[in-house]
Amino acid sequence: MTTVMRLRLATIVIIGILVGRLAAPTAAFADAVYPTGSRIGLVPITGLVVTDRFPGFEDKRTGASVLILDMATRAHPDIGRLMGKDALKRQGIIEEKRESFAYRSGKGTLIAGRQQGNRSSRKWILLASVPDATALIVVEVPDDAEDAYSEAAVRSMLASLAIRPDVPIDEQLSLLPLRFDEFSGMRPVRVIGRSGAVLTSGPKDTLEASEQPLLIVSIGRGGPEGVQARDTFARNLLSGVGDIKEVRIIGADMLRLGGGLQTHQLFVEARDAKTKAPMKLVQWIRFGSGAFLRILGIARADDWSDAFPRFRAVRDGVNPRG
Repeated sequence: MTTVMRLRLATIVIIGILVGRLAAPTAAFADAVYPTGSRIGLVPITGLVVTDRFPGFEDKRTGASVLILDMATRAHPDIGRLMGKDALKRQGIIEEKRESFAYRSGKGTLIAGRQQGNRSSRKWILLASVPDATALIVVEVPDDAEDAYSEAAVRSMLASLAIRPDVPIDEQLSLLPLRFDEFSGMRPVRVIGRSGAVLTSGPKDTLEASEQPLLIVSIGRGGPEGVQARDTFARNLLSGVGDIKEVRIIGADMLRLGGGLQTHQLFVEARDAKTKAPMKLVQWIRFGSGAFLRILGIARADDWSDAFPRFRAVRDGVNPRG
């Protein structure tokens, strides 16, 4: 081989190494995909897509899946104990390797093993502390899908773990069992788990009704059947409203709203416990089969003429998600 050919070959090798080094971060740090409602995301292996069956990804063709759980920080020690070798064995998981594992912004514990059962599979479990949470990611790949989901591909996916500061409010709303067909100038500022939301109107994202009107919409289980019992139930719920005093009920009715469902209505006058400002409240409870919808509107008395029509319009636009 001539000197010129050697130089050309060396140049090609060097360029290949440089391109590989430059390209690797781009692949590793591509934009993560976040399952709906999750702050934790990954760059999924080709074939995995977001699923609506659980928080994570799945490949329906091969049966491969990635479960992503975003739990409270305090859950980390308890989950860690459940990830012990003997505890895993009781779940049918035979641990093969346990190691410290680095991902984008930290380190966690990665356990690799096999899931025994009717359809044996490879399993990877990553337990990681992320800001304000504990992340648990479980990857399961059936044995007959290992060609599509290699060990290297799974590790690369787990190393891409990313966390976003929060979940967009619209995305959170999409997970509720109810939908808002009308906001009437109000906007959601907080979603209450998977059961409801808080709306406000005004320039601030506040939860202080003494500053601007608030509307709280939530779903609860149960609820009495009889009319008199429902009146007592509604009044008891109202007694749990904090930050108000000198409460005086000025009106109570049973209406038929939302497709003829019985709706209990209460009108209240009170004062804000902090500022002593005169306040007005309305509470609607729509009773259904084994559940109830509660809508509570609160505003200063001097804002009431503008706030109440908005409350009523939102109320009439709240429907079950179909």
